[in-house]
Amino acid sequence: MDLHAYLDSSVVLRRLLEQSGAIPALRHWRLFSSQLLDVEVRRTLLRYHGERALTDEAFARRLQEWYALRDTIDLIPISNGIIQRAAEPFPTLIRALDAIHLATAIGWAGQTQEPVTILTHDRPLGIAARACGFPVVP
Repeated sequence: MDLHAYLDSSVVLRRLLEQSGAIPALRHWRLFSSQLLDVEVRRTLLRYHGERALTDEAFARRLQEWYALRDTIDLIPISNGIIQRAAEPFPTLIRALDAIHLATAIGWAGQTQEPVTILTHDRPLGIAARACGFPVVP
């Protein structure tokens, strides 16, 4: 049985930017996420490049690494249903983009009836996910 995991941008960016504490191996899970993930990752890499935190070469390399990783992730379109769920209350307070991520995970888990783990370094998202019944790593 595949272990399904919802991946948020904090996990991807920590890996791409070679920050400490990154989740070491993602290959243990069948990964899925919102299309929002692609926007968040590319916008952050562009910002780091624009601020000169990444050289042209480092930016190009990390973008290529992102595209390779993105090809292994099932990206879920942001539907009207996801937007509607994201606008509703959650057990704890979370920001709008985190609400879209959590609503996507809730919707996918409800449709497939498969257990889902949330992979995130984002503390408020992790707390909200736990409050919704998801196991969270780290």
